[in-house]
Amino acid sequence: MSEVNVTSVSVAELLEKLRSREWLIPKFQREFVWTVQDVIDFTHSILFTRPIGMATIWAQSDNSQLELEPISLSDRNSSGDMVPIRFCETEVNPKKIYAVLDGRQRCTAIAIVFGGFHPKDSRFKHSGRYFLNVAEEDTTKQVVFLKEKEVKQNGFDKDAACIASGLFPLSSNIEKEQMLGQWYRYVQAIKDPAFYSNGQLPEAKELDRRDAILKKAFDGIIKTQLAVYIVPELFSLDEVCEIFETLNITGVKVSTVDLVHSWLYADTAKDARQFLLRDWIDEFGTKDGAIGWASSMDRPELIVQMATACHIALDTKPKPRPTQAGPKKDSEEISSVKAADLLRTPTQHWKNVTDNDTVLAESLKDFQTLVADGNFPWSDCPYPVSANIYVALRYHAYADPTDAHPWGRDDLNAIYKAFFWRNALTNRYDQGPLSQVGADIKELKAWLKKRREFKSSNQWATETTRLLDSYIRTPIPTKDWLIEQLTDEVPQGALGKALRLPLVAKADKDLLDSKRKIGFPLSSSGVEMHHIYPRGWCQINKVGKLAVLLDKDKAGRDWVNSIANLMPLSRESNNLWKNKPPGQVLVEMELRYEQLQDILRSAFIDKECFEYLRKGEKYIKVFWERRAALMADDLIKRMAIVI
Repeated sequence: MSEVNVTSVSVAELLEKLRSREWLIPKFQREFVWTVQDVIDFTHSILFTRPIGMATIWAQSDNSQLELEPISLSDRNSSGDMVPIRFCETEVNPKKIYAVLDGRQRCTAIAIVFGGFHPKDSRFKHSGRYFLNVAEEDTTKQVVFLKEKEVKQNGFDKDAACIASGLFPLSSNIEKEQMLGQWYRYVQAIKDPAFYSNGQLPEAKELDRRDAILKKAFDGIIKTQLAVYIVPELFSLDEVCEIFETLNITGVKVSTVDLVHSWLYADTAKDARQFLLRDWIDEFGTKDGAIGWASSMDRPELIVQMATACHIALDTKPKPRPTQAGPKKDSEEISSVKAADLLRTPTQHWKNVTDNDTVLAESLKDFQTLVADGNFPWSDCPYPVSANIYVALRYHAYADPTDAHPWGRDDLNAIYKAFFWRNALTNRYDQGPLSQVGADIKELKAWLKKRREFKSSNQWATETTRLLDSYIRTPIPTKDWLIEQLTDEVPQGALGKALRLPLVAKADKDLLDSKRKIGFPLSSSGVEMHHIYPRGWCQINKVGKLAVLLDKDKAGRDWVNSIANLMPLSRESNNLWKNKPPGQVLVEMELRYEQLQDILRSAFIDKECFEYLRKGEKYIKVFWERRAALMADDLIKRMAIVI
């Protein structure tokens, strides 16, 4: 049998293999699941000539029965229907093709970043473009993702606007331009006054700095190679499946949590009580407030990041743990909750934190009720790592001397609540929260220290509002914009979670059976969201006068699957409700607003909304509109600083 072969391809060569359909994807593989931040981190490795891993491909024989397709992403057509888009320039396969057994995520990321492959529909998270920002001095922030709408609004689909802003598109704005030509053009354009406002170049020193970043990135793209493991076509499908299983075992990324666990165990080997990090995380997860947030099997890095966030917030703290990063790095303070700083968090700090983990659990519980008026798990939280900011500042107030924090809990709560909601509703953390968390802790801590300068709460609220406006530069979402989001298909990612969170967290009792608890964590099955006007009923009635509302193509939006049509409900009650309009259910069960008003209000259904439900089909739209307005008003209040 032929031997396997190991080779490598450059970024440009890989793009050509994908476009020509020489490399194809088996249909049994999972879809593209990387986040924007995953793509940014991967791109950063390419630009800085770091290892980017390996792809395993299988040479296909002429009679191969394996179903293969080009790299693809989900998009929507002009009718709003979900359709796949493919990264290829032909519908005909070349004579020799290869199946990508392992490496789809890397290949798709390269097609997106350097090949300009992305969905057109803005609701998809990868609908946008990636740029090299040479105006940014921080190397970790030099790869930038902008949504397609932002690209168009700022004219960044044209080189002149990009270069003037220090942005260089990583995929060419010129159709079918070769990569070498694209980057040679950039090297010439960066020093051409024609590409700058009023023909004014940046100062010579700054221009040289930008030029060096550009050339280094160009060098990285040219030199970086993806290792390729080629399985010969003579291997059978069952042998390939065996190889694939092995890849899934040996290809698992080394966990930072396991590394921290290892050195904590080693550092406490001679202590009376050895520190077992994963065991402690599970034990911590049983405490009131930490339930649903701490588990060694479910995103354990959240709690490790929490401990490091507490170290950042403290004034008095043990020095960072020495690593092999070098004396200069080791002398620097811990400033983020990224992997390198998690590894530098000292053992003594871990001992202090775990000895006082009740403080962490109480703070975590208060965080949940502060931002959303109830309990919820990390999986329902937009940017769960942001909870660590609140917990860290509470820990600072607990562990540092009293005069180090001349502010009260009410001050912290007011600032943090507004910060959390502005952060969540503007998608500020979409591009790298792990670096920003440390900076945000320090910023909020600095604002809080100013509290002693103000005699009245109103003056303090005015000043902190000004600081928050300046810090989170994206304007507060308007009521109209929020209503738009609440009356269409639930947005993907953090924004969708943010819009749903008050509904989820405030859920307590079931509407049709008030004795049944549906809130987290009392409900063993978690909080379920069901359609008020059931999808089955809407599908049946998507004709006649109701078609303009229930048919998303005719309505111009998906009212049926919007948050305005969702509410917390038990599975049992949903089965009773199924395929019936809500007015019929309310009549059949003799339900009145007065007996249910607490449950209804927590679900953003006031008496007026309730009457619309009872009155029937004519009032469907006004019900959705009023309910969305109530939700929008609530979110706007959450973004305001009130002390």
